[in-house]
Amino acid sequence: MNPLSENQNTSKSASTHTRYVVLAALSLGFVLAYLPRAGLAPLASTIKKDLSFDDLQMGRILAVFFAGYFLFQIPGGLLGQKLGNRIALPLLHLLAAFANLLTAVAYSFGLIWISRLILGLAQAGMVPCTAQVIKNWIPESQRGIASSLMGSFMSVGSIIATGLTASLVVPFGWRFPLILFSIFSLCWVILFFLFFRDQPEDHPYTNSEEVNLIGNQNKDKKNDTKQEAQINKSSLTYQMISNRNIWLFCLQLAFRGFGYAFFITWFPSYLQNSSGASVQEAGLLAMLPLIGVVLGTLTGGKLIDLIYSRTGNKYFSRSLVGVFSHLICAICILGAAWAEPFSAVYLISCGTFLSGVGNPSTWVTAMDLGGKHTSVVIAVGNMLGSVGTYVSPIVVANLFTYIKEMNTPNWNLTLYLFAGIYLAATLCWAFINPNQSVSD
Repeated sequence: MNPLSENQNTSKSASTHTRYVVLAALSLGFVLAYLPRAGLAPLASTIKKDLSFDDLQMGRILAVFFAGYFLFQIPGGLLGQKLGNRIALPLLHLLAAFANLLTAVAYSFGLIWISRLILGLAQAGMVPCTAQVIKNWIPESQRGIASSLMGSFMSVGSIIATGLTASLVVPFGWRFPLILFSIFSLCWVILFFLFFRDQPEDHPYTNSEEVNLIGNQNKDKKNDTKQEAQINKSSLTYQMISNRNIWLFCLQLAFRGFGYAFFITWFPSYLQNSSGASVQEAGLLAMLPLIGVVLGTLTGGKLIDLIYSRTGNKYFSRSLVGVFSHLICAICILGAAWAEPFSAVYLISCGTFLSGVGNPSTWVTAMDLGGKHTSVVIAVGNMLGSVGTYVSPIVVANLFTYIKEMNTPNWNLTLYLFAGIYLAATLCWAFINPNQSVSD
């Protein structure tokens, strides 16, 4: 036998790795998406001074993003199903880049308000569309780590946005960073559209071995098209409303969104009030819980894949991971109430690390429950999760007011609240069965 021909046969049988490039492109897309989303908050004081806004106006500008984000979750997911994600994702990023550029050139409250609303509308569809891409491109046994990368790079984008805007605003003004963010997004749009394909078998850089490894559930496209045609919108709506797992899935997202919002809104103020930390100390300490989320999310993805590869049990690898991660998170936050102020921050950060471990469970469970309707399921869940994100700062503001009016302020009430929130998420996860999809 000719050794050369034997080597050629071996190389032909090796799987290509295009799926990893797709993952890298999606991860970069989330980093770029979070630059304008998180980048406006560090610029808020400069914008207020330049355009003569008061605190109330600036608060409305910062909040309106979440209104748009809430409204377009389901339409954004349906857009991916209708147009295909090769078109839908670049289109959404293009609209987001335009909205951010509109913010950069605005000189009035109304124009900035509208631009942030459009940004929320555009970014709402990115998560459900990306979830569908992961389902199509990543083997089931590797979806945990793939989902953890998406969640991690969202927080990475927030961290980069904070540092980059802070370094650029003094020498270049507040408009320049926003323009730069839009340019980055436009470059991503062009490259992603040229490279990406909706199905692995349609990509010029995949081979049959990689397609078989992925185990795409859409191999028989004709049969899938017929099945999807038979399931109309009203039928899908009924299936989702009557599915107990969907309700529990959405509830845990709302609780987790409520909890996460605290760490990106009121946590520095909590540290200043409860421990007497300075503004600078509080800002630095407030980074620790966010770092915990990033590290926990990466850990959770590997853990989910490991458990699933060892047991083949979706409940163990999805739901039980969600149960134990959020339960221990609640215990850590509750324990922080009896710790010294700065030690409490580290306990809370351990809690956010564990909540991050449960993040990939959300993505993977959405794929399990959604089946061919993954983008719609995660859109609904993300929409209700944004309700928790929106409500959290309002509830905490009222709680802070109540605590300050007490004869002896008890700031531990804040920790009790969030320990209870993560405990509620734990109970939701305990009763979610990821084996029952809306397609069944």
